[in-house]
Amino acid sequence: MTLPCQPVVQIRLGTGPAFANDFVLNDPDNGILGTNVLGGANIQQIDVSNLTQQISIRHGRDRMFEQYLPAQATIQFLDFTGDWNPANSNSPYYPEIKPYRQVKVYTTYNGTQYNLFAGYIWSWDYQWADQSVDYAIVTIQAIDAFRTFALANITNVSGAANKDLPGERINLILDEIGWPSGLREIDTGDTELENDPGDVRTVLEAIQTVEQSDLGTFFIDPTGKPTYYDRNHLSTLASGTAYQFDDTGTNIQYQDIDINYDETELANQVTLTRLSGSPQTVSDTASINEYFLRSYERSGLMMETNTLALQRANQILNYRKQVRIRIDSLTLDLSSDSNRVEPALALGIGEPIVVTKQMAGGSSITLRVTVQGHNHDITPSRWKTTFTTAYPLSTAFVLDSAELGILGTNTL
Repeated sequence: MTLPCQPVVQIRLGTGPAFANDFVLNDPDNGILGTNVLGGANIQQIDVSNLTQQISIRHGRDRMFEQYLPAQATIQFLDFTGDWNPANSNSPYYPEIKPYRQVKVYTTYNGTQYNLFAGYIWSWDYQWADQSVDYAIVTIQAIDAFRTFALANITNVSGAANKDLPGERINLILDEIGWPSGLREIDTGDTELENDPGDVRTVLEAIQTVEQSDLGTFFIDPTGKPTYYDRNHLSTLASGTAYQFDDTGTNIQYQDIDINYDETELANQVTLTRLSGSPQTVSDTASINEYFLRSYERSGLMMETNTLALQRANQILNYRKQVRIRIDSLTLDLSSDSNRVEPALALGIGEPIVVTKQMAGGSSITLRVTVQGHNHDITPSRWKTTFTTAYPLSTAFVLDSAELGILGTNTL
């Protein structure tokens, strides 16, 4: 079986914050200050695609804590020459086969390149099919820049001030560790923040506190860029044109679906507390009467006023106070060319899909949700992509729309 698009796996044996080509003076593609990386001549980028036997990529959002987890990749390839033996001084890659070298995975379909993963190798593992063979099975495990941010402590954030907007503060935090300005995509946001407290915490903790205060989304995109979507960006994405998936043969056919109807996300009393403020609590009596009291609390937030904290608490309550049928995941088979391939590769974080599932007795379920994560499982003959999904916190207001024109639910 021939896959409709081939994954490309590249390993970069060099240091730096992202998988950028080395800086070349006056080069239109590789001479971009803040994007390309200053490095020595020994930095190499090696394509191991033709040796690769298996790729597994996992990236998504924790449903309960509403934060993204680091993207991780496991890639297995064959070493017939011994060049990937880190102790082989005759290898053209010696002595650069080390942890924290970079790897990226992408593919091209119908002339468009789609990025799947970019991160840092934290483990090289070597195995052999049996003792009679002289080639090694090399397995690398990689993780995105969340790991870097989780291992770096900061205290003061230079330039931070009262009334900073979330994007401004996140950029200042990234500046503290020298992350290149050209290798980030950060929305501005609209929640005015308190001044930075100057406590010792990790870069990731500092950014996620800002994220929680604004109710935005912070993640590492498949090119390796730290990315922040504010609420307006997320609501606009959620209101966009959705791919239609079903199991009826009418639209794009999926191969598997996970539907749940439980109280995992339920919260009918929400309390948010900012650093310099008092607890702001909101509740929904009807939900409490039906499901008993379910509390949700966050503290140490950064919004500047109690009024803002109260607004954010109401937004969370509006999202969580009812039990809803969920689509937790949707799986597509990309092993042969079909109308599944392009959406499986193109759909990004926060973008909408509409899914229909036939049920017993001629009934059906149709839900509109947003993509919250991507899992790819790839071998030379098989490719499966699974989306994890969730309802959006809000959707942009669309005049005269029965679905997206609801005052008090959709966002003007």
